[in-house]
Amino acid sequence: MTPKIITVDDDINTLKSIEELLGLKKCKVFPHLTTGDAIRNLKGIGPDLAIIDFFMPDMTGVELMEKFHATEPELPVIILTASREVKTAVEAIRAGAFHYLIKPLQPDELFSTIDKILSQLRLKEENRRLRNELSGKYRFENIIGCSGALREVFAILGYAIKTKSTILITGRSGTGKELIARAVHFNSDRREKPFIRVNCAAIPESMLEAELFGIEKNVATGVAERPGKFELAHTGSIFLDGIGEMSPTTQSKVLRVLQERELERIGSSRSLKVDIRVIAATNQNLPEAIKEKKFREDLYYRLNVFHINLPTLSERTEDIPLLAEHFLEKYCEKNGMPLKTINPEAMDYLCARVWPGNIRELENAMERAVGICDSGAITVRDFENPFSIQPAAETGMVSEPTNSRNLDGMVEDYERRLLSEALERNRWKQNHTAKELGISERSIWYKIKKLGIDIGKSSGDV
Repeated sequence: MTPKIITVDDDINTLKSIEELLGLKKCKVFPHLTTGDAIRNLKGIGPDLAIIDFFMPDMTGVELMEKFHATEPELPVIILTASREVKTAVEAIRAGAFHYLIKPLQPDELFSTIDKILSQLRLKEENRRLRNELSGKYRFENIIGCSGALREVFAILGYAIKTKSTILITGRSGTGKELIARAVHFNSDRREKPFIRVNCAAIPESMLEAELFGIEKNVATGVAERPGKFELAHTGSIFLDGIGEMSPTTQSKVLRVLQERELERIGSSRSLKVDIRVIAATNQNLPEAIKEKKFREDLYYRLNVFHINLPTLSERTEDIPLLAEHFLEKYCEKNGMPLKTINPEAMDYLCARVWPGNIRELENAMERAVGICDSGAITVRDFENPFSIQPAAETGMVSEPTNSRNLDGMVEDYERRLLSEALERNRWKQNHTAKELGISERSIWYKIKKLGIDIGKSSGDV
């Protein structure tokens, strides 16, 4: 697909220069000398990107951008300015510009900015295509991403939903295990039947058995008859989240349900037949738990007919921009705010950051940033949480842990040394270094900038 770019500048030489440069990028350029013509032609062109001069005779570039966004709300805009005043750039970014460039244009800087925008547009388009494709097939509309790791998950799900087999979902906390379980159920032939979730880790062991299998009437004075979750899930699906936390006794009873498709309530000798699909999830290493005699091997094999191992966010960093944009839209809408943007530095920060809490942590960070941001564009500063609670000292006062700054400095020094050595091994080629370290080129670029590494030794091929 050839990118379409609308340009607006009252200087014809600037327009010609931009058109020539973008021609090298195989872009189709639509130049305009007046804002009126640009506004009239916008809808017919349907551009992927706009490049607008800040100072125009009849209105500012920011005002023109606002008119563009009234018709094309998601149109990325680059503002051009001959002024080096910081307030001009700040005004443009706050109003929702993707980036600003200072005249005279530097080809490398223009190309770099264009590449970032087109890359994000390709990711969005690929995600839309994938979701449209899946909506006809599986309707996994809530699963965001198009990375290779996520495609493998989709491939297994494609087979699993056609069967009645049990599914075991593994992965670290925050990777979306419940989302996958719901996708399986609501895209299967049981979609109109119950979906029952049981958080095994949150229920005391003394109560879990009653919760799962139910209680017969008259089992004890004052105890009413109560069906268990397996009964309630009859003809539908039951999601056993945190199954690795079950005691061996409860595990043996769950095994019987899987083998015989029947159960007995507590206090009853009568067997009840159940037609259920079991989907289990855990963040534990079950093979290790089997070796330690904490998990039944026979139950593991009963559950593990289809195994879906969800990747961590660090294993699918290319999905971070899509996820961030999704959460941005979600929380802007939820809070009744105009749709904000994420500036390039902030997106680089998100892609380079480590997310031990995975998607859940990223979502929380985006929700907080939307609330903190007081402009039209989220910046890196909006991800700094001023409300985090530090451990309190015995006096009850909030205090910063001793030597925390020294530790941070030591970690940065160590990371700087490792990255510098890797860059040197790869002759300062950032793409090769990223491949060696198993991270994205965007992350390498961000870390070089953050750690202040001198790349003047680079041969130029990065």
